[in-house]
Amino acid sequence: MRIINRKDNKALIYYNNNFYMVSEANNQFTGYEPETLIFKAAPDGAIEDYIEVGGGKGLFLDEVLNNIDEYLYSCEG
Repeated sequence: MRIINRKDNKALIYYNNNFYMVSEANNQFTGYEPETLIFKAAPDGAIEDYIEVGGGKGLFLDEVLNNIDEYLYSCEG
């Protein structure tokens, strides 16, 4: 996995010949619990589909980035 760009609570990564945007939310919609989701992205970071392909609730951005194999759904890896 290679981090292409990281800013605030988002990171564009390149993994297994695909680009992904990994995004952490921690707001009223998640009950102030962190939730980090992975979305398919274009090389410029634009999200191609808002159906998540990985991640989950209770996860911080760094946790997901450090263990991308564990958090990317198996159909994507």
